[in-house]
Amino acid sequence: MGFKDEFKREMRNVMKDVEKEVHKSWKMDYKGHRIEVINQLKEELLIIDGVTVDRNKRKSILSHIIPYSKLSGTLHLQDGTKHVVSVKLGGYIRLNCIVKVDNEIIVEESLKLDFLPWEHKEKIVPFIQQQVQTHNEIVDDQLPDEDYLYDNNDPRLAAGLSDHFVEDLPTPFYVKKLLKLFEEQLHNPTIETRKSTYEKIIFDNIANYGEEFIGRFRQAELDESLVQQEALWLLEHAAHREVVKFAITVLGCTDCEKYKELLFTLGLHEEFTPYVLFALKNGTIGANNQVWQLARHVHGWGKIAAVERLDATTPEIKYWLLTEGCSNRIMNEYLAHTCAVKGELDVALYEETISKELYDGAGLIIQALLSERVAEGIEDYPYASEVLSRFVYHARKHCETLEDFYPLMKISEFLQADDGVWEERFKEQWNQHKYNSIQQAIQPFINDPKWPELAMDAPQQENAIKTLEIALFYQLDVSQNLFKMLEKNPTNIELYETVMGTNNRQYIEEICTFAENHFSLSSLSNEEQYSLQCIVQGLYEHEGVGLPLLQAALTSDNGSLQYHALGVLKAWSPFISQQPALRESIKNIAMTTKDKENRELAKRLLEN
Repeated sequence: MGFKDEFKREMRNVMKDVEKEVHKSWKMDYKGHRIEVINQLKEELLIIDGVTVDRNKRKSILSHIIPYSKLSGTLHLQDGTKHVVSVKLGGYIRLNCIVKVDNEIIVEESLKLDFLPWEHKEKIVPFIQQQVQTHNEIVDDQLPDEDYLYDNNDPRLAAGLSDHFVEDLPTPFYVKKLLKLFEEQLHNPTIETRKSTYEKIIFDNIANYGEEFIGRFRQAELDESLVQQEALWLLEHAAHREVVKFAITVLGCTDCEKYKELLFTLGLHEEFTPYVLFALKNGTIGANNQVWQLARHVHGWGKIAAVERLDATTPEIKYWLLTEGCSNRIMNEYLAHTCAVKGELDVALYEETISKELYDGAGLIIQALLSERVAEGIEDYPYASEVLSRFVYHARKHCETLEDFYPLMKISEFLQADDGVWEERFKEQWNQHKYNSIQQAIQPFINDPKWPELAMDAPQQENAIKTLEIALFYQLDVSQNLFKMLEKNPTNIELYETVMGTNNRQYIEEICTFAENHFSLSSLSNEEQYSLQCIVQGLYEHEGVGLPLLQAALTSDNGSLQYHALGVLKAWSPFISQQPALRESIKNIAMTTKDKENRELAKRLLEN
């Protein structure tokens, strides 16, 4: 989000807070009649017996330069007499309301406008506690402050993801100032000091400054009882997630053994799992079991954090790491290496027999280690050849379905890498004997005709993507089955990744035609943008394919899409980018985009 958009969002949030704070009403009875006065940001109302008799509408916030408004109406009593109801309403620092009937004052009240950042908002900790109490887990990971973080056009981030977008340079002196404010709050816990700390906390994300803050906090040697008191106050009042994270962190810098249950409950929400892990490991005794329990109850970014912090101290934990630890909703590749090492996968597979559960878990870890998307993969795993060899050995007993066969297919693809790749591998942990041994053991599985038959007969199972990959591995014609699946889900990015990964020009041409006919190219949805980016990234070697999709990518406001479309055209023959429509879009990017890389790439294309 650019500065302009962020400023607009902040101003919108300020106006929301102001609107809620100034929304007040007064109700009174006068000789059997109901009088109501309502003050809102852009309107004041006088209502008598349920009927609005006067109103003052403000066109903009600037109209509050005139602080007071006056309203009046007529009250008809049962004896036939008429009385004038007059209202004087307004003020800057305090909201004053004076209501008169004729000259008799029946209400005179002055309310201070505090604009406290936690007021008029749903509190986060009770929101989480209610879910856990009702369901024993988090069933809805949206938090009450979502509207303050995201605009209608912003895609909502998965819980815990925002912490991975850490700024390179923290705000100068921010931590020092925040700690000073918190110390003042500890020694003088008033509304004013708490408000100052609270506002400072929500100015930045703790993921940007957490380590520095913890270091300075420890050096300050603050009174633990006061720290816990104010941390709990912040948790009780927090309406912003950053305040919850801050409070958990400072609580974790103390002996917080007696708050284990509260921390565990908060850790079930994956936005807060990493902070709870810190608090448990740093401030409680025997925390590893609770870390394990958290890892078993969360499934996304929280699980990734928990598994990384988990110590494999027992056989039960090691077995869980190998059977369940790797699987998560984000990407299995993030945890494959960790689970293989901590769970001692090589030792587990060395046994003469293993359970089907362990075979399945090992297969999932192996698939992830073999993936090209993984940071720490099979090349970084010291027991790769032993694990692959023993997995193929155990497949003799456990490989019965396409799901069971899929890891074997991935191992076979790994073995089929070109000679140059294997020359490098033979210089590292591999040798020719290990390679030949696995190749010889796996070949009977690959040669078994039942796998291509099953792949063509069962394309619509839950593991449809894997089935499709197996069919492509055997070079079967999958066009009919592929488009049946796409018709059901035109933005299934896994399907696009699978097809583009084959580098088969025929399939890529067909997939481009499908996308051209099914995507809203002039106004791409978020899902269509993700799928289109997957397609475009696979077009570098297929000159002339998918021109309408490249055009849509260039005219979108998605900088990443534009970058890859420009890159594809740069890789192709220059005459293609000279086509009038494409050239006009490239020219527009060169002249208007704020992205320096895209601008330079567009200029180079125009020079061709």
